[in-house]
Amino acid sequence: MRLKVLSLIALLAIIAATVAPANAQGGTVTVAKGGKIKIGWAGDLSLQLIKPSQGVQFGAQIAINRKNLAGGIKGFQIELSSLDDNCKGDVATTVAQKFASDPQIAGVIGHVCSGATLPASDVYEKARIVMVSASATANKVTDRGLTVVNRVVFNDDFQALGDAIFLYRELKVKKIAVLDDGQDYGKGLADAVVREFKKLGGTVTLNEAINKDEKIFTSVLTKMLADPPEVLFFGGYYGPAALLVQQMKELGLTNTKFFSDDGVYGGVYPGLAGAAAEGTYASSLATRDTDKAAVDAFAAEWDKTFNVKFSEYDPYQPNGYDATGVLLAAIEKVATTNAGGDLVIDREALIKAVRSTKDFKGLSGKLTCDPKGECGAGEVQISILKGETWQPLKSYTVLDLSGAPVASGTMAATMMATASK
Repeated sequence: MRLKVLSLIALLAIIAATVAPANAQGGTVTVAKGGKIKIGWAGDLSLQLIKPSQGVQFGAQIAINRKNLAGGIKGFQIELSSLDDNCKGDVATTVAQKFASDPQIAGVIGHVCSGATLPASDVYEKARIVMVSASATANKVTDRGLTVVNRVVFNDDFQALGDAIFLYRELKVKKIAVLDDGQDYGKGLADAVVREFKKLGGTVTLNEAINKDEKIFTSVLTKMLADPPEVLFFGGYYGPAALLVQQMKELGLTNTKFFSDDGVYGGVYPGLAGAAAEGTYASSLATRDTDKAAVDAFAAEWDKTFNVKFSEYDPYQPNGYDATGVLLAAIEKVATTNAGGDLVIDREALIKAVRSTKDFKGLSGKLTCDPKGECGAGEVQISILKGETWQPLKSYTVLDLSGAPVASGTMAATMMATASK
């Protein structure tokens, strides 16, 4: 009997070691000779942000494909392990725990939605697994001071400033209504737009959250009929946005312009909203000082590899590629081979290597990470929808008035200074 008890204890210890978060205090990832370096990817493949998520995923895959064709990292090939987080916090936590329990995961690309990234990043911080998001723009993502969190996209303070400046100075709008979907991304952005628009001298006549899972929004839209705003700004994703703009027009708010964000910008929204989408304004990530030939080659490879239209997966395809490139470059910097020919990746060294990224040449521009993990190089671009095509109108750069470059991470301060002049 004693032998059976001891055997059971040993078995339970093995099981616990298998499911416990790998390297919870740091440690190393060891890839056996002949094995593959495993990179995690997480995004929404089933609910509210499917194509933009796939845009990040496919961009990551092209970066890995190219690296593998070039010989991999120290002779080791790379593979992408993808999981669906539904753009939901609880599911994202489960996904992060799965990655954390896999001792072969070197790092994670993602998550795509801010609401998923926030709880998932808490798991990665404890497990000491570095992550690079291509699209999670909420300020909370980097404001918490986590050491493993990085992103290659702007933050929502920057986006909101661009939106507010365009509304007030370009469209000459003085009165707006603001709705959001109640999620971390949509609410955070909407609140920032309200703040910055008021600072400029504008008036916000309505500021409420909707239930993103509902299909009828006439109760909140009806509140605008007595005193129609010049613009309805919506912080959130393209599904509710399409319903809002349709119902807004049906109620007679035909002179109220509809303005939204990078969660709406892209190829899915026009088809969902139909004719009501005409004239919609949206902010998104844009790049100016990039290698056009490199971007065109990326788009061509995309079409050929996945047999789909590149433009239907906007706006984060290049960012998915760049996020992966930053992570792979950091792995190459810190990885070593042992006497047996295994590849060894020190987790803490990898965390520091990603955060110390400087002048990395990406498709979205030169990427340099600041102490908070802000690595984005792009601009805020405002576009208008004509037919089913987004036409750029104005972009706001990360430059001060003298033209001197401003470090990533001070984008919001720069835009604030611009707005005050």
